[in-house]
Amino acid sequence: MKNVMYVQIMGHEYPVEANPGDELYVNRLAQFVEEKMRETKEDSKIIDSYKLAVMAAMNITDELFRLQEAKGSTSKTFEGKADEMIQLLDHALQTSV
Repeated sequence: MKNVMYVQIMGHEYPVEANPGDELYVNRLAQFVEEKMRETKEDSKIIDSYKLAVMAAMNITDELFRLQEAKGSTSKTFEGKADEMIQLLDHALQTSV
């Protein structure tokens, strides 16, 4: 059963549903969002809080997509190397028999 807790972001309080035991995690999320909004505000001089939230969300999403893309290309590299090693092992096993 989820509990309602309140987080503060940029001076506003928001109710958030959280599973019991997730309160610290939800607070960390709120702190991260506030940090990104403050960075965006400093970098862009946007004053409107709605526009600031949208731009911060875009920046966070950009970071997420870039990390996912990097992880995907890393996974493909590892998969390729694993396939090469399997082929080498197969070849070595076939020639030693």
